[in-house]
Amino acid sequence: MAKLFNNLTTDDLEQSTDFLGGRNVFPSGCYIATIKAMYTSQAKSGAWGVTVLADIEGKPYTETIYITNKEGKNYFLNKQDPTKKVPLPGFTLIDDLCLIGTEKPLSEQEWEEKVHMVYDPDVKKEVPTSLETDMDLIGKKVGLCILNEKVDKTKLEGNEYVPTGETFNKNRIVKIYHPELKLTVAEARDDRDATFVDKWNDKYHDIEVDNSKGASKSTNNGTEGSPLKSQSSAAPRKSLFGNKK
Repeated sequence: MAKLFNNLTTDDLEQSTDFLGGRNVFPSGCYIATIKAMYTSQAKSGAWGVTVLADIEGKPYTETIYITNKEGKNYFLNKQDPTKKVPLPGFTLIDDLCLIGTEKPLSEQEWEEKVHMVYDPDVKKEVPTSLETDMDLIGKKVGLCILNEKVDKTKLEGNEYVPTGETFNKNRIVKIYHPELKLTVAEARDDRDATFVDKWNDKYHDIEVDNSKGASKSTNNGTEGSPLKSQSSAAPRKSLFGNKK
């Protein structure tokens, strides 16, 4: 087995924080999921992503989350202070998933080639595809804060995707937490109480967030991205969750 993303670490990156922010579309809420598989993918742009396959209440959940930009970097530079490297949101999500599921970051996960049924746009159906698969996460339980959002359908015009005027609903993972302790990685790292998940659920439970073009971002739509302020912080510890169980 290989450590596929051992170059993608959190070293020198700004620490993440907790922000509110056939397929099944789950209502917005917090769910306990069992990871069935997580495998790699690369966009035509060069950006790397991972596809998460999970079971939630007996129903399948699938989402592809990009962990690098097209240059293969897992961060961007802070506009106000270019000396600070800010981790990409997708990288933080997957790194948190790995830490909560295995107590190891993404850079230390073990990978093997496995065959998955993946949609091929050229033949317009799923075909067997050999992909690097995370072997550490299989069967692990994690907590997911999942948003139900309305977005635009798009079509390619020239080199850009533009809205068609139609919309559809999809799910998006916005935070990952410990399934028993309800702690996020940021809370565990800063030695804070587990408060984020309940506050997020109070704000977004059963809310449809309209992120389609020109959508009103009123509080009735549950504007995604509003922060819940951190209270206090402390020095990081070696084990995030082991001494809490």
